Amino acid sequence: MAKKKTQKKKPNYILLIIALIIILTIYLINRLLFIRPLMWVVAVILIIIFLNQFFKLSKKSALTLGILFIFVSIVLDGIIVTVFKRIPAYTYNVVSSGKVNIYYSPGLRVWQCNENSYKNVVVDQFYNKGYMCDANDIVTIEVNSFLNSVVENYDDYGNKYVKISGKISKKNSQTSIEMRPYIEGEIKVNGYVEFSDSIVLKIFFEKADPELDNYDVYDDITVIGLVKNLEGKTGNYIIYMDNARILSTTNLTDFSISVTPEDKCGNKNLLAANDQNRLYSYCLSEIFVSYEDTTSELVDTISSNKLDIQDIYSRYNKIETDSDNNKMYRTGTYSVLVCNPSNSKDIIIGKKNMKFTDVTCE
Repeated sequence: MAKKKTQKKKPNYILLIIALIIILTIYLINRLLFIRPLMWVVAVILIIIFLNQFFKLSKKSALTLGILFIFVSIVLDGIIVTVFKRIPAYTYNVVSSGKVNIYYSPGLRVWQCNENSYKNVVVDQFYNKGYMCDANDIVTIEVNSFLNSVVENYDDYGNKYVKISGKISKKNSQTSIEMRPYIEGEIKVNGYVEFSDSIVLKIFFEKADPELDNYDVYDDITVIGLVKNLEGKTGNYIIYMDNARILSTTNLTDFSISVTPEDKCGNKNLLAANDQNRLYSYCLSEIFVSYEDTTSELVDTISSNKLDIQDIYSRYNKIETDSDNNKMYRTGTYSVLVCNPSNSKDIIIGKKNMKFTDVTCE
C-alpha cells in the first residue's frame, strides 16, 4: 500500500498583509497618539511570526530580530516623516509655543505651525535649524519686561519659544550673546546703557551666524529661541535660551555721518589704521555715524567692522584733484582728502572747506 505524501503547509500571507495595513494606518492617522508606536510593535510581531513560518526561529533569534526590526521601524518612521511630511510616530517630546507644536523624534524635529492644521508641517533633520514657523505669530517681549518677570513666572516661559528684543550686553562669538536688563544713561552715544548684574539671558544659536558680525555690545537686536532652564539664586540668576535665531536685520549701507567743526584748527589726528590706510581727522572735534536709531562715534564704528574707511567717501562723486593726484571728496558737511595711494596711505576727514594745502600727505 503506497504511503501518502506529506502536504507542505502554505505560509500565511495574511499576517504580512495585516502588518502592512497597520503600518499604513499609522501614517494615515497623522496625530500624536501613544497607540501609534504600539501599532509599530504589533506590526513587527506579526512580521516575525510570518518569517517564523520559513525559518523556524528560536526565542532568542526572534527577540534579536524583533529588536532589529524596531530599530528599522524608527529609521523608516524618519524617512516617511521627511518624505511625506507627517507627524512622527516615535515622538519623545513635544514643545508648544502659542499655536505652534514642535515634535521631537530621533534625528528629527517636526514643526506644526498651526495646531489646528496638520498640513504643510516643516521637518528639520538633525535639529540643525532654528525656529521654522512664522515668527510674526509670536508676540515680541522687551528684554527688561522678560527678565523682570521670568523668575516668578518661569512656568509660562520654560520649554517654550519666546521672541525677545533688547540690547546686547556681551558678545561671545558667532554662536552666543548675552542680554541683561538695562536703564538709559546720560551718555547717549554708541547706544550706551547701564546694565544690571542681577540676571542675565544667555543666548545660544544653533550654529555660527555671520549676521552677528554686524552687531556689537549696546546694539539693539531681536531673537527668538527656546527657554531651556533657569539657574541661580536671588540676585544672581541665569536664563538659558537655546536654538536661537536672529530676527532683526541691520542695513549697514544706509548711514549718515555728522561732524562738529573745531573753533581752532591744529594738526591732524590719527583715528584708525590698517594695512591699506591711515585715517586722520582735521579741524573736527566730533564725528558720528548714524544707522536708523543708533548713533556711534566714527572710531567705534570702524573698529567694530561696521564701516570701512573707504565708506566715508566712496558714495560721493563731487571730486577735486590736485597736481599730485590727491583727491578731495566734498559732501556738503565735511570733506575727505584721499592721498595718492602711490605716495601715501593717508585719508583725512576734515571741515567742509578743507583745502589741499591745509594738511600734508605723509
